[in-house]
Amino acid sequence: MLNIPIMLLEAETQSNLFSPDQFAGYAVTAVITIFNVLLVFIVIRCFAYKKILKLIHDRQEALDAELEGAKKSREEAQAVVDTSKKTIDDAKRKASEIMEEAKENADRQSKAVISQANEEAQHIIERAEEDAARMKRNAFETMKDDITDLSVQIAGHIIGDAISKEDLQKSAAKHTEEILEQEVAKSE
Repeated sequence: MLNIPIMLLEAETQSNLFSPDQFAGYAVTAVITIFNVLLVFIVIRCFAYKKILKLIHDRQEALDAELEGAKKSREEAQAVVDTSKKTIDDAKRKASEIMEEAKENADRQSKAVISQANEEAQHIIERAEEDAARMKRNAFETMKDDITDLSVQIAGHIIGDAISKEDLQKSAAKHTEEILEQEVAKSE
């Protein structure tokens, strides 16, 4: 047989989850849980909190040190790059200066060589002209002497002893010299 009142009573007690007795059980569980949490917090705070904070602080310092080291390494690398660029730029500038100086030296040397060659050529021309003039004078002198001697001999044969040989030579030399000077003046 079924006991309906007992079943109803059981159903009532089971369906009444929010009864004061149930709430009291929940409250006790909540208080115990809060107490346990506080107890764990206090234990952690007393025994592990300082160690955890120290561990976190040490880790933060290590990270900061690594960041600072990386920053310094980056700055050093940038300084090396800047120095390298400056060195390369200086080397290019010096090479350009050396090339320009070499070009200027070559220009100066070529001008000096050309100038010296022109001077030497001018001296050679002057010497050649002087030699030619001297040779011409020598030739005229030789020719004058030969012509004078020849004219004296011819005049001596024609005139005979009427004029002395000495006067005849003087007169022939004078006239020969005048004629040769006129011829030289014409040829120049």
